[in-house]
Amino acid sequence: MSEQHEVLGVTLRRTERPMTVLGLVAWRSLWSMGKGAGASAFMRSPVALAAAGHRVHLIQPCAAGEEGEAEYAGVRFHKYRSPEILSNPQLPLPVRLWERAWRYGYYQLTAPRRAVQLARRITPDLVVAYGIMTTPAARTTARRLGLPLAARYFGNTLSLALHKPLSWQGNFMERIGFRIPVCAMVMTNDSSPALEVFRRLGVDRRPVHFLRNGIPEETFSPGPRSPEVIDRLGVSKTAFILMCVTRLHSEKRLDRAIRALAGLHQRGMTRAVLALPGDGPEKPALERLAAELGVTDHVHFPGPVPNRALAAWYRTADVVLSLLDRTNGGNPTCEAMACGRCVVALDVGTTNEVVKDGETGVLVPPTKVDDLPRILEALAGDPDRREALGRRARPFVLELCGTVKERLEREIGILEEVAHTRAVVPGNLEG
Repeated sequence: MSEQHEVLGVTLRRTERPMTVLGLVAWRSLWSMGKGAGASAFMRSPVALAAAGHRVHLIQPCAAGEEGEAEYAGVRFHKYRSPEILSNPQLPLPVRLWERAWRYGYYQLTAPRRAVQLARRITPDLVVAYGIMTTPAARTTARRLGLPLAARYFGNTLSLALHKPLSWQGNFMERIGFRIPVCAMVMTNDSSPALEVFRRLGVDRRPVHFLRNGIPEETFSPGPRSPEVIDRLGVSKTAFILMCVTRLHSEKRLDRAIRALAGLHQRGMTRAVLALPGDGPEKPALERLAAELGVTDHVHFPGPVPNRALAAWYRTADVVLSLLDRTNGGNPTCEAMACGRCVVALDVGTTNEVVKDGETGVLVPPTKVDDLPRILEALAGDPDRREALGRRARPFVLELCGTVKERLEREIGILEEVAHTRAVVPGNLEG
């Protein structure tokens, strides 16, 4: 009898032809807020394959002392010591580019060797590049093993750099990754900016499949504030609660949220607080920034929150913020909208495909980040507007994203076809 999967929250069809998947990842941390916590956009992909009956092995870099094998939800992780592939985006540009280059090169040299060694033990049917930074290493691995290669990408940042020559060149990891031929490319993204990137790079669109993350609408639904969340934060029931739901990493630009909170306090809104559920390496720096700006007592770090418990946190927020430089149309934004919350997002990348300014949320142009305190003050004084934005956001985002089951089974089907036919799969785009 089929049962709902504990991690995915859905029941998937079981395969009659199980395959062994060898996946390469470049991130040390695969969860947005710590293991098993936060948005699970990445982990849903390999976990879904395992839930469908496939054998999934992932090669993953790790810090010293964390080497070895581990298992999560049927997925086997093979960890080896390697530096983080991403550099701190707040470093000076020359330093950031240098770090990005040597870390990227180191990964491409070392990961294939580990992957081929593992392949001798597990005899894979398919190689999958999880994340565009892994594609050169995954292609090297697939060619050495004589196997088909699929790519699973989670959005891209090149659309931000289309008309900025320096940024375009600086995103060399994506420019290289997109140009590498694969049997199928599955992207969590809408097609509009990506198609322009592909055109400029001369990329064949036929094996590309654009799939948005589905939303479990029963879990992420509107409701009242959670007394348990209020107690955990230790704030007043009348507090104006801002929230960012993401990993505490420099690329998430949580410093902007703290500066916006400080700006609100300067405008006299001392009942405003900021909740940053999650975990990550940026926490000490964020705590220092809060102290420097005099809002330490109003910035709360409650720690990781399991994905299944996130809905209560969204419902407790008055405004959910997403202020990344890449795109702000990902899982946290969509889940908050499904919970009927007011979302304020930086208008970059594909964000405006999800958040319609004045209709399903509030968009802030990158040049107007300093206006965040004024924007948030206006929303704090207009609860009817916040409620109306959240009410319109839910049906819009549910129709846009579809269900988790639909998305996962489509993705599994694409990868199965590649593995079993060892041929290019026709894409879902015309032309």
